[in-house]
Amino acid sequence: MHHHSHNHSHTENSVNERNLVFTIILNAVITVVEVAGGIVSGSLSLLSDALHNFSDALAVFVSLLALRISRKPRTPQKTFGYKRAEILAALVNAAVLVGISLFLFKEAYLRFIEPVAIKGMVMGV
Repeated sequence: MHHHSHNHSHTENSVNERNLVFTIILNAVITVVEVAGGIVSGSLSLLSDALHNFSDALAVFVSLLALRISRKPRTPQKTFGYKRAEILAALVNAAVLVGISLFLFKEAYLRFIEPVAIKGMVMGV
């Protein structure tokens, strides 16, 4: 007869939600500042980095939602619970990154065809 106790802890998934919210807010603030600087200076580089920070904030937000959903208890209909929410969050995050990459490639191509003067003094401040 085989006896197996299933008493291990699932603490590797116990992410501090407060830290995730702080990360979202910090990335959002950085995004807003970089968008403003990118628009004022005409810098695609700053706008690109702003989109990168926005995608980070969005990814952490989606992950936070998935974490909260995945903690819901299983039901007779959802025998594995809601753990797959984390997999769907990863899919959404990947799709957003692909979308942002395509947008940036398009913008870079348009800038290559019709260059825009960068206001270097704004960038230096």
